[in-house]
Amino acid sequence: MKNNYKLRYCVILNLILFLIILFVVMICKDNNNYYMTYGPNENLYVLSIKINTPQKYIFLQFFLLFVEFSRVFTNEIASPILGFNIYNPDKKIITEFTKNELQLLANMMWLINSLTGAIFVMITISQIDIAILRTVYSEMTTIITIRMLLNEKKFICENNVEPVELEQLNV
Repeated sequence: MKNNYKLRYCVILNLILFLIILFVVMICKDNNNYYMTYGPNENLYVLSIKINTPQKYIFLQFFLLFVEFSRVFTNEIASPILGFNIYNPDKKIITEFTKNELQLLANMMWLINSLTGAIFVMITISQIDIAILRTVYSEMTTIITIRMLLNEKKFICENNVEPVELEQLNV
């Protein structure tokens, strides 16, 4: 089976799994807990900050949008650079970094990501709308970064019935 079909099936299976989880949560939820609420309210605390007014809630959302955009953008750019230079078993010669520089940059990047991730877990579990909006902010950013990275590549579809000449590709 071709990779494009495998990937499509995986996306469909992932969607089905998500819908099953969502269905189970909606059927089994307890309406008396604060997690399934939304918006500012007297019971919403994010990192011990009470978010009980629309102004605080809007500020929180703008803050999360900014932080999530910055976090995702830097990770989507840095992770492939680090991963392909460090973990690619076929890449034996590295010319862009010294060994110590690459190790320092990788360890610092992953340490900062881990610490930020711990804080984001605390923020995300505060309330369902915050978790959903944070995910939306992240995915909006990945649309931008994936398009930016894909624009640096050339694509030749194997299903293309017209042959493509190498001169057309500017290789």
